[in-house]
Amino acid sequence: MANPIKPSTLYDGTEEFYRTLKETRLADVFRFISFIPKETYGPHAHQRIEINYVKKGSAALHLENGNLMRFKEKELMVITPNVPHKFEAGPSGATLMQLEFLPDMFIRSASLIKPETQKEQPSAETLLTEGNGVIRITDNPSITATIQNIIDELRAKRNYYRFMVISRYMELLIQIFRHMRDNYIPEGTNPALQKAVRYIQLNYQSPVSSADIAAHAGISERYLRKMFALRLNSSPIEYLNRLRIEKAMRLLENTGLSVKEISFRCGFNSPQYFSRVFRQHTGSLPRTKR
Repeated sequence: MANPIKPSTLYDGTEEFYRTLKETRLADVFRFISFIPKETYGPHAHQRIEINYVKKGSAALHLENGNLMRFKEKELMVITPNVPHKFEAGPSGATLMQLEFLPDMFIRSASLIKPETQKEQPSAETLLTEGNGVIRITDNPSITATIQNIIDELRAKRNYYRFMVISRYMELLIQIFRHMRDNYIPEGTNPALQKAVRYIQLNYQSPVSSADIAAHAGISERYLRKMFALRLNSSPIEYLNRLRIEKAMRLLENTGLSVKEISFRCGFNSPQYFSRVFRQHTGSLPRTKR
C-alpha cells in the first residue's frame, strides 16, 4: 500500500506554514443556532469577525450609533471587529448559521494570494476597518456555500482539513471583496446614491434607464453619473449591467435555463445584447452548464 502524502510535500516550502496552521485557531464559533421570538443577546463587541446567515426567520442588529439593521431570511451579516452590537431575533424567531474567527485568518489568507496585478490584490486590512461596521450580503449563494463548507470541514476534521479551511477562507475573502466592489454601499454614503444603488439591486430584472434611477433617487441624471463615477468608478448602466451579468453567471452555473431565458430573467431586452455585454465582462459567450 502506498504511503499517504505528507502535508509538507503538498507545497514547496510549507513546513513553516504547516506548523503555524497547527497553532492557529481556525474558528472560535462554527455552528447552527436557533433563537426564540424576540430573544436578545448583547450588547457586546469582540475582536473576531462574526458572520451570521439567517437560515430561517429574521433578526435585527442594534448598533451603538443608534442604527437598526434588519435582516431577513437568506441574508448575511458580516460584523467587523470591535463593532458594538446587540442581536435581536425577529417575531417568529431566527435560526442562524454562525462563523466567528480572528481577523488573522483573512490577513493570512490575503498574504498567500499572488495577484495578477497589484491593483487586484485584496486588502484584508481594508475590509476590517471600523468604517465598514456591518456588511449586508443579499442573494449570494456562493458566499453562503463557502461558509457552510468551512463549518463542515471544522466539524468533520478529515485529513488535511486545516489546509482546506485555510483555502476556504481565501475563497471567502475574495468573494466578500467582489461583493463589496460591486454592491456594498457603506453607512454614511450619500443617501441619494444609496437609493440609486438599492433601486438597481431591486429592479435589475426590469427595464431600467439612467432617468429611472435618477428620478427614484430624486436627483438629476448628470449628478447621478457624477456620484457613480466618484464613488463606484462606473456609470449607472455599467453598474446595472455588471450586476445583471453576475446574476446571469449564477443561473448559467446552477440551473438548466437556456441562454435566452436567462437573458430575459436578468433584464436584458434581447439574447443578442445579453451575449454582447456578457462577452465584454467575461471575455467569453454565455453557455449553459451541461
